[in-house]
Amino acid sequence: MVAFFVVFRSLWRVLRILFRQPEQKAVMLAVLVVLMIGTFFYHNIEGMTYLDGLYFSVMTLATVGYGDLAPQTAVGKLFTIGYVLIGVGILTAMIANFNRALVEYHQKKRNEKES
Repeated sequence: MVAFFVVFRSLWRVLRILFRQPEQKAVMLAVLVVLMIGTFFYHNIEGMTYLDGLYFSVMTLATVGYGDLAPQTAVGKLFTIGYVLIGVGILTAMIANFNRALVEYHQKKRNEKES
């Protein structure tokens, strides 16, 4: 339980660093918009429930692709091709910013120990 608290506290500090960066706010907003677009598209065109559409969008952008859901229409397949190409890039930018904030956090922590 103590280890969980320590990890959660560190994660919280990294998230605070992230939210001070304007580009990270923009990237996180872009991720939310892309997920919403995917969810509504799959609901309206593929006939999935909103939850299934969100699930499929997240699995697609995370490049997990369990294979339990798949687009059935030609329009859905074409949309998914573009969706992956755009969405994976945006998600990669978010992960890169998170990594940068994690490095910054550890540098601050190291500097505090040396002082």
